[in-house]
Amino acid sequence: MANVRTPKAYEKYAWTLLFALWALHFVLSVRDFFPSLQDFCTACLPGAQTAIQTSTGMSWSQVASTNPRIASFLGSTLIDDGISGVGLAIFGMVVSLTSFRSGEKWAWYVSWLMPIGILAAQLNVYLLTGSVMVIVLSHRVCRSISSGRLPPVQTVLSEEDVARFLESF
Repeated sequence: MANVRTPKAYEKYAWTLLFALWALHFVLSVRDFFPSLQDFCTACLPGAQTAIQTSTGMSWSQVASTNPRIASFLGSTLIDDGISGVGLAIFGMVVSLTSFRSGEKWAWYVSWLMPIGILAAQLNVYLLTGSVMVIVLSHRVCRSISSGRLPPVQTVLSEEDVARFLESF
């Protein structure tokens, strides 16, 4: 008879953390549909420049008034980014609410898209703006996800899967 182990609370409700992070990603992606909001730097230190200010030397309103063609191009690029972000966020919310919650293996792997994507995006923003705050925030989010808030690999993968993975090195 197989040993049936009851999941710990953090294993049972880990999907709620992922769902909340994907919902936050959704809200922040919707912001890209409104290019005029690019003048506001969320979670930045006082006096920090936004990505638009760093790359153009002007605020969004200044870019829009001095060079409307460039502003139109940047605006359409931001909207495209918003569409991609909203789509990815909806996908992440559905995966965390359904497959991850029921413990499917592939959903565990897909759930690592969040911390890897956050880290890559925030490193890009850091390189563009030099704001250390984005590194601190992404580090905290990635650390909370990877430090056990996701169920351990042993609860998702069988011992044979783990052994095969370790033998591949």
